[in-house]
Amino acid sequence: MNSQKQEYFLLRRQKKIRMIDLAKYIGCSQSLISKYETGVAIMSEKKIQKYREYIEKN
Repeated sequence: MNSQKQEYFLLRRQKKIRMIDLAKYIGCSQSLISKYETGVAIMSEKKIQKYREYIEKN
Protein backbone atom coordinates (compact mmCIF):
# COMPACT_ATOMS: atom_id res chain seq x y z
CA MET A 1 0.00 0.00 0.00
CA ASN A 2 1.47 3.35 -0.93
CA SER A 3 1.87 5.90 1.84
CA GLN A 4 -0.84 8.28 0.61
CA LYS A 5 -3.38 5.48 0.24
CA GLN A 6 -2.48 4.22 3.72
CA GLU A 7 -2.83 7.74 5.12
CA TYR A 8 -6.37 8.06 3.76
CA PHE A 9 -7.27 4.56 4.94
CA LEU A 10 -6.11 5.39 8.48
CA LEU A 11 -7.86 8.77 8.38
CA ARG A 12 -11.10 7.08 7.28
CA ARG A 13 -10.84 4.62 10.17
CA GLN A 14 -9.92 7.37 12.64
CA LYS A 15 -12.92 9.48 11.60
CA LYS A 16 -15.13 6.36 11.76
CA ILE A 17 -16.32 6.86 8.18
CA ARG A 18 -18.36 3.83 7.20
CA MET A 19 -17.49 2.14 3.96
CA ILE A 20 -21.16 2.03 2.93
CA ASP A 21 -21.48 5.83 3.22
CA LEU A 22 -18.27 6.34 1.29
CA ALA A 23 -19.39 3.89 -1.41
CA LYS A 24 -22.71 5.72 -1.85
CA TYR A 25 -20.90 9.05 -2.22
CA ILE A 26 -18.42 7.67 -4.74
CA GLY A 27 -21.00 5.60 -6.62
CA CYS A 28 -19.34 2.22 -6.23
CA SER A 29 -19.55 -0.91 -4.10
CA GLN A 30 -18.12 -1.40 -0.64
CA SER A 31 -16.19 -4.29 -2.12
CA LEU A 32 -14.36 -1.99 -4.54
CA ILE A 33 -13.34 0.34 -1.71
CA SER A 34 -12.08 -2.58 0.36
CA LYS A 35 -10.13 -3.97 -2.58
CA TYR A 36 -8.73 -0.52 -3.40
CA GLU A 37 -7.58 0.03 0.18
CA THR A 38 -5.85 -3.36 0.28
CA GLY A 39 -4.25 -2.94 -3.14
CA VAL A 40 -6.24 -5.68 -4.88
CA ALA A 41 -8.18 -3.37 -7.22
CA ILE A 42 -7.64 -0.05 -8.95
CA MET A 43 -10.20 2.76 -9.01
CA SER A 44 -10.49 5.46 -11.65
CA GLU A 45 -8.89 8.83 -10.91
CA LYS A 46 -12.36 10.36 -10.63
CA LYS A 47 -13.38 7.85 -7.95
CA ILE A 48 -10.08 8.28 -6.10
CA GLN A 49 -10.66 12.05 -6.06
CA LYS A 50 -14.17 11.57 -4.64
CA TYR A 51 -12.77 9.06 -2.10
CA ARG A 52 -10.23 11.61 -0.85
CA GLU A 53 -12.73 14.48 -0.96
CA TYR A 54 -15.26 12.63 1.21
CA ILE A 55 -12.66 11.61 3.79
CA GLU A 56 -11.23 15.14 4.00
CA LYS A 57 -14.59 16.89 4.45
CA ASN A 58 -16.18 14.48 6.95
